[in-house]
Amino acid sequence: MSTRMNNKVVLVTGASRGIGRDVALAFASHGAKLVLAARSTQRLAQVEKEIHDRGAEALSVPTDVTSQASVQAMVDAAMHRFGRIDVLVNNAGVAKVGVIESATFHDDVSHTLEASVFGMIRVTQQVLPILRRQGSGSIVNMSSVMGRKAFARFGSYAIVMHAVSAFSDALRQEVAGSGIRVSVIHPALTATDLLRDVDEAQMPLAFRHMTPLRSEDVGRAVVTAVRRGTPRVVMPRVANMLLLGEALSPRIGDLIAHALSLRPVARLLGISRGTTYHQAIARRQDDAQIHSISGESTSQVTVGTG
Repeated sequence: MSTRMNNKVVLVTGASRGIGRDVALAFASHGAKLVLAARSTQRLAQVEKEIHDRGAEALSVPTDVTSQASVQAMVDAAMHRFGRIDVLVNNAGVAKVGVIESATFHDDVSHTLEASVFGMIRVTQQVLPILRRQGSGSIVNMSSVMGRKAFARFGSYAIVMHAVSAFSDALRQEVAGSGIRVSVIHPALTATDLLRDVDEAQMPLAFRHMTPLRSEDVGRAVVTAVRRGTPRVVMPRVANMLLLGEALSPRIGDLIAHALSLRPVARLLGISRGTTYHQAIARRQDDAQIHSISGESTSQVTVGTG
């Protein structure tokens, strides 16, 4: 086990599976102590066991980030156990898919904002005074490529991810010079169960043949961002082309988004390598069932913000 973050206390929300789980495991592999927050007590216990198996220390605290009292209790538990918090990873959130004309669009935006943005704000406001007293620390907010460029049918999710990006940009400037660093992570489509229940035909064209990122790779990227103090991480790097085009002109951004819906273009750019999102999720579920039958610990996938 690497000890490059030995004894650093890392609080991860949405830690019960997927990106949150793999972020926690990545930090544990570098010697950190983990505070695991999510709603599922059973899944948190499983992640805590996986961390202990890696020789690291962990505290799991069932938490609902939409509740101020629950968030306060979680931070109090972390401070009582470890006496400090060095890294906060805001990962908890949900996603909805649907056109803007959908009758549920307003409620979808409201629900997603409550979990992904206001939950992040609640946790950050509780942890930030601790980091200021310490004079050091890192805050990592999980956004998405859609936090810079929206896609059709993902309007509600893109609205929320843009809000995460704006919050991160403002916070980074407000804590400048305090010893606190802020990073925002923008993964493209990732192999978590965030969109597992979405019919493939309802996915944006570009997403139907896109090979998703591995949540393990996102987890490692978060650790690297904290170690280096990187303010913004876009995954994969080729996605920067889309964001640059969008920054130059919405028309250019739309043209690139359309080009990505063409499988030959996506293959040329290396983002379509044969395995689609739904195939990747099905494969991970099959692997989990095999491990469960054989008595091994299951590999979970999660609701995250990537």
